[in-house]
Amino acid sequence: FGGHSAAILGQCPSAKIIGIDQDPNAREAVKKRLGDSAMVLSGNFSQATILLKEYGVPHVDRILADLGISSYQLDASERGFSFSKDEPLDLRMNPESGVPAHQWLAKAGEKELSDAFYYFGELVHNARLVKEIIHARRRGGIKTTKDLVDLVKKSYTFGSRPMMMKILSQVFQGIRIAVNEEFDVLTRFLEQTPTLLLPGGRIGIITFHSGEDRLVKRFYQGRKDEFKAITKHVVTASDEEIRRNLRSKPAKLRVYERI
Repeated sequence: FGGHSAAILGQCPSAKIIGIDQDPNAREAVKKRLGDSAMVLSGNFSQATILLKEYGVPHVDRILADLGISSYQLDASERGFSFSKDEPLDLRMNPESGVPAHQWLAKAGEKELSDAFYYFGELVHNARLVKEIIHARRRGGIKTTKDLVDLVKKSYTFGSRPMMMKILSQVFQGIRIAVNEEFDVLTRFLEQTPTLLLPGGRIGIITFHSGEDRLVKRFYQGRKDEFKAITKHVVTASDEEIRRNLRSKPAKLRVYERI
């Protein structure tokens, strides 16, 4: 929604910002917020090379990739990113492309479901949930966030409300990552960065999932002849920032420079 871009322009008014976002609501908000200060392109950031070439920009000096979902998507998109309201279970970053979550849940096999919860949701114990999902779709499917929340509540015994909220978050995260193919998209994007960035250029990547952070770390560790790490350790939010914005707590930033 242009927050980082506005901050960059505040520090460097002469910067030429090119933003890529697949969410039409986000693009519209950025256009209103930044006006002619930024060029906003429609697409997934894994298409960066193609999109930039179309506008005659084969290389850039800086890249900032924010892999988190926005507060708007969580609170107001009505696409099912939040389990605090009963909404259609969609979970697509781009509502105009791909398969919505309720369709994915209707067709995914037992192993595919289990792998999504284990690797993407980091939910080790998921066998009963997978069985409940398979049973539920025989009875008419899982169409809304409430349908899914009810299944999670049937599948687990919660010792406390925070534990319930944690497991719900993991379930929704696992499905969201699978539906949007987020790890594959990130890998395709990372592979483009050696040719996108000019020598001396820098890339900063903000992740919100340990699996994403590992992908980023390993990718650039394997390319030490092309990139050097600017941040010796991963950068996380300070206690003060977390107090101001609780959603910054899981964020991790890594910065690399093209040699």
